[in-house]
Amino acid sequence: MYKMPFVSLPPLVDRGFTVIGESPIQGKGVFALKFIPQGTRLFEYTGFKMKYDDLFEDYIQGKSSMRYVINLDDEYIIDGERGGNDSRYINHSCDPNCEVYFLNDTIFIYANLDIETGTELSFDYQLGLLFEENEIIEKIKKWNPCNCGSPKCRGTMMLL
Repeated sequence: MYKMPFVSLPPLVDRGFTVIGESPIQGKGVFALKFIPQGTRLFEYTGFKMKYDDLFEDYIQGKSSMRYVINLDDEYIIDGERGGNDSRYINHSCDPNCEVYFLNDTIFIYANLDIETGTELSFDYQLGLLFEENEIIEKIKKWNPCNCGSPKCRGTMMLL
């Protein structure tokens, strides 16, 4: 994921670019309704902003499945399950057609390639590791398998 330098951007509008549908990658996915040119800002990743340290407690209490969580920085996350928009359904790919940019405390999804009508949108989740022991890494890779089908697939959503 990349940090975008501060720039003044116009407000987001629904341009009818995407639709939610069943995904061959995993569950639901986001698909292009029409051609999307490279560089198009598609979504602001919205949801409940909270401290990372409080997420596990919310999971235990059933407030979050932790399925639609994205890191905002080292201290905060956005849980798209609560108050999120369609961007939460963008699936992972090891060879994505979208990128995540951070602008101050806001996360945006941009097309990093031209995207043809009917194509599923994806970005590289780049999940990090909390441990460094090899046997734990192998177990974690199994917990987060990748189903993207790309020739560049690394077999896991983990960034190794």
